[in-house]
Order: sequence, then C-alpha cells, then structure tokens
Amino acid sequence: MGKYIVSARKYRPQRFQDVVGQSHVAKTITNAIENDQLAQAFLFCGPRGVGKTSCARILAKILNCSDKKEKAVPCEQCEACKSFTDNTSFNIIELDAASHNSVEHIRTLNEQVRFRPQQGEYKIFIIDEVHMLSASAFNAFLKTLEEPPPYAIFILATTEKHKIIPTILSRCQIFNFKRISVPDIVNSLKEIASKESVEIDDESLHLIAQKSDGALRDALSIFDKIASASQGKVSYKETVENLNVLDHDHYFKLVDHFLKEDITSVLHAYNEILKSGFEPELLIQGLSDHFRNLMLAKNASTLKILDSSESLIDRYKNQAELLDLDYILNALNILNDTDLSLPRSNQKNLHVEIALSKIVFQKHLKKKIVRRTSQKLASANGANTLNAELAETSKTPSVSKTPKAPKAPQIKTAQTEKETIDLTSVSTQSAPKISTNLNSIIKQIKEEEAEKKKAKITFDLKNLQLIWDEHKANHGSASVRSSLECAIFEIYPKSLTVFVPTSVAKSMIQQEKDLLNSLRTKFNIVDLEINIHVDLAKFPDYKTIESRKVLSEREVFDLMEKKNPKLRLLIDRFEMKPVK
Repeated sequence: MGKYIVSARKYRPQRFQDVVGQSHVAKTITNAIENDQLAQAFLFCGPRGVGKTSCARILAKILNCSDKKEKAVPCEQCEACKSFTDNTSFNIIELDAASHNSVEHIRTLNEQVRFRPQQGEYKIFIIDEVHMLSASAFNAFLKTLEEPPPYAIFILATTEKHKIIPTILSRCQIFNFKRISVPDIVNSLKEIASKESVEIDDESLHLIAQKSDGALRDALSIFDKIASASQGKVSYKETVENLNVLDHDHYFKLVDHFLKEDITSVLHAYNEILKSGFEPELLIQGLSDHFRNLMLAKNASTLKILDSSESLIDRYKNQAELLDLDYILNALNILNDTDLSLPRSNQKNLHVEIALSKIVFQKHLKKKIVRRTSQKLASANGANTLNAELAETSKTPSVSKTPKAPKAPQIKTAQTEKETIDLTSVSTQSAPKISTNLNSIIKQIKEEEAEKKKAKITFDLKNLQLIWDEHKANHGSASVRSSLECAIFEIYPKSLTVFVPTSVAKSMIQQEKDLLNSLRTKFNIVDLEINIHVDLAKFPDYKTIESRKVLSEREVFDLMEKKNPKLRLLIDRFEMKPVK
C-alpha cells in the first residue's frame, strides 16, 4: 500500500493550462516566455491557496526544461524536469521568508546568486511569504534584485502586498492572483472526485466551494476530510455535519415562518439552532446571505450571480416570488444592523430574537411609519397656514402690568390621546375607517387639523399667564418658582419678550425648555421667538440682597470685645494672646 498523499499535493498543477481560475496570469507569462520578454523579478500577490507557489514552480520548471517542444510547456522527460519533480534540482532554490527573514539569510541567498547554474540556463529563487522579511533584510536584498546576473530569476510570493516596501515593488513585475470562483472550484473538485472514485452530489460540492472562500487548497483539504469520513460516497447531510454549517433548509424554513408571521415557530427554530451548537452570529450572517440570494433571485439578470446548484437556485426563485423587494431590503437592513451591534451586546440571544421579531412584524412597523410620516406632513402644513394668519395681525405690543405665573403645559390631554388612538387604530365604532392609501390618510389628518385650528388657544396675555402659572405651580424647585413669579411679558404677533430683575432668574427660565416649547405648541406657533432680558428698572419694588462682608479673625474679635467688654479682663487674667 502506497503512502497517502493529500489532494492538494497530489493534484498540484504541472502546467499553466492546469492552473484553476488564474488564466490572466498564465496567459501573460506564457506570452512573455514565447516572445523571449521574460522579466528577472516577479511578484505574485493574492489570497492563500489560489496558485501563487504552483505558478512559480511551473515557471521555474519551464525555464530549465532542456527538451520542450513548446516554449511554455515542460517536457516532463528531461533531467531538469525529473530533478525538479523529485525535488533534487540545484537550480531552483526555495526560501520560506516566514522562518528565514533575517539579514544573514538574505546574505546567504546573495552569495548563492553569484554561482552559475549547474545545468540549464537559469537559476531560479522562489521566496514565499516575502512580506515577512525584516526591513534590514529588504534593504540587503535591494541591490541584488535590481541588477541580478542574466541567469538569475527571482519569484516572490506574498499574501500581503501592502507590507512590501515600495523599492522592492518597483523592481518587480507584479501579478495579482484573484480568488477562485465557486463554479471553477466545483468543476475542479468534480474531476478529482472522479479520479478518486468518490461519489458526491453537486450541492455538497457547492457547499465545499463556498466554505473554502475562493481557495482551492482549502477546498481540497475539506474534500479529503469528507471523503475519508464517508468511505467513497458523500451525501449532502454528511457534508453539512462534517463542515459544521447551518443547512440552507434552516433559512428556507425561517423565511416561511416570517411570511406566516408565526413568531412562535421562529423562536422555536432559533432555539433548535442554538441547541445544535451554533453561535448567534452564524445565524445572522447566514440569514443575511439567504436574503441576499433571494434578492438576486427576484431578477433574471442577477440570477446568474448565484453560486449555487440548479436545484437550490430553483428553490430561491420559488421563495423569492412570495416576497416583495421592499420586504427583502428591510430584512437585510435589520440583519445588517444586528450584525454590527451584536458583538457589543451582553444579551446576544435577546438581541437576535428582537431582530427576528422585527422581520416577522415588519409589515406592521411599516404601516406605523407611514402614519407617523403622514402626521408630520399634516402638522407642517398646518403650521405654515397659521404663520400666514399671524403675519396679518397687529404689531402693537400688549404689556402686562402685574407678573403672574402661567399654568404648566399639558403634553397630552384625554381628548388628544383619544384622537391619536383613533388615527392609529385599524377600525373602531366611533372613529372613521382610515384608508390604507397614503393620500387618503393625509387628507383625513388635514381635515382634523383644520378642526383643531378653529378651537386653538389665542396668543394673548391672559392665556400666557395661565400656561406660565400652571408650570410654576407644578415645578418642584422653589428657586425656579421664584424666578417664574417675577416675570413681566410683552407680546408681539410672532415673538414674546420676558423681563426679569436678575441674571440668575434669566438663566433659570432659559433652562426651562419644557415651558418654552410648550408655549410654541399650545399657541401653535412653531417659530415663536422668545427673548429673555434683565431690566431692573421694570421692578421698582424689587429689593436686592446685599452681600455680606467677610470679616477677618481680628475684626470678629474686635466686635466680640465691643459687645462684651469683660472679654478683655478674661484674656488678661489668664494671660491669653488675642488674635492678631
């Protein structure tokens, strides 16, 4: 029995034609070889497991092949190709910069560059994870990389291009490797499964490809693990269990519960997912991907973007037909907000349950938003009409002679609360049936606002005193009540001037935002200007409190001695020292 070799090594590509998903790189290098326009330094950049090192080895093999019929295809028969395959070639030197990143390692490499190849035309240096080199190692490598001998070729590979210093980048021909697409990985896995005599369905292959995140090496590692566990026949259920992922059936069932507005079934399904050992974050991310796929399935032009099997795409299409695009977008928005805030939450399960509940009842939430928007529009229209009426009134001020405190504002009376209930309810016996059409809602609210305007409070001194007095009576602070008590008013059509005797009283009234806002609300003057001034001349009977002088200890003693002359006798008798 031969030694087992993992698929990632066993099926490593030996020609550029075998490289999966990097045709743009293979084509460019192949043309450069055929036209004898090969650079002396290459930099292969890209995520892990996409073929950077494989392409570097293929290029090294091609350059030293001595019997190739085509310039860009190795013969696999000559001594150079065989020694490379057996890893015994002295012309190809591989260096792992992750463990050989010091200046001494680069100096050793520079010494090796001085010697010509023993056989073949080129001496190739492959440096993997080159971004791990230290700054001093990079500097030691610069001169050799800039002016190498004609037989030396450097191939650098990295997953983090941004960590390489610009002077190195400027000396290299850069190739960007991309993530391998799901269809390409699936096709590659199908070929390997066929060669290994492993039966596996398309859904399992798609799940492996999606889990690998664009890395073929990861996909092959997962494939080896599942194939060894299933003994030659792989089912979708076994794939899900081995990968420890949430099956897409969970998401289809959840969306079905959303459509039925069955919050009980949704919470039970979430609880079962938690019992299976999955984290809340995984459910939110998977459900986001599911709604994203439903959004793509809504349109035939975006359907081809789905990286799924044909049977699964049909399921997405069927479920997408039951959902409006607005519903899908709102669900995505809720899930996105939850995904961002979930890591900071101390009660993750509750956080997820709230998000799922929002998705279930989002239709009802949307209706409430429409009502509130309609009320705001109607309120704004009513305010504009009132401002036009006030502009026509007299500009002569009316002045109050005696300061009286007004009543505190009532935020919501029993009547206004009843009206709010009538507007937000679906249908009642006493309230008219409100149409779901937005224009009908706005029209009805405007009519009700017009009725309210007829009974609006007149902006005059009498009503102002009542509101002011009520606020003062209900306030818990004696100092604030005192400041409100001594106020004098001057009323103009769209402004109110309040006079007080002290700056302290002015500051306290300015801090009563509830009072000032309630005046605008009660009188229905949204842009009512309220000015507060200190004017002691308007308060002839107001007595200012003189501040007491702070006495020194000597002055206190003199006053005590003046009040009681015997104090001096006491000090002299007991030989005490008076305060200086």
